[in-house]
Amino acid sequence: MLALPDGLIFGFIDNSILLLGAYTGVSIEKYMNKKGSGVLGGVLGATIGNSISDALGAILDPSMRGMLFGIILGTIIPIFFVPIIERIRNK
Repeated sequence: MLALPDGLIFGFIDNSILLLGAYTGVSIEKYMNKKGSGVLGGVLGATIGNSISDALGAILDPSMRGMLFGIILGTIIPIFFVPIIERIRNK
């Protein structure tokens, strides 16, 4: 059996779901707000998708399981900065 490098499963899961989350967020924003550029939806889709993908990647990659809690917490904290950045950006 071919030995996979540590983190390969995590990285693949992480970016795959992140990519889907970003595109889904853009689509949802444009569906809800015809004038929206998709930026906010893409940002929220990417950050939420990243939290989900990192958690799933850490669960499925044996080399990352011990870091699951820290990974999830570390990806959720920046989401709380989105409203602040949006307020500054929209001034």
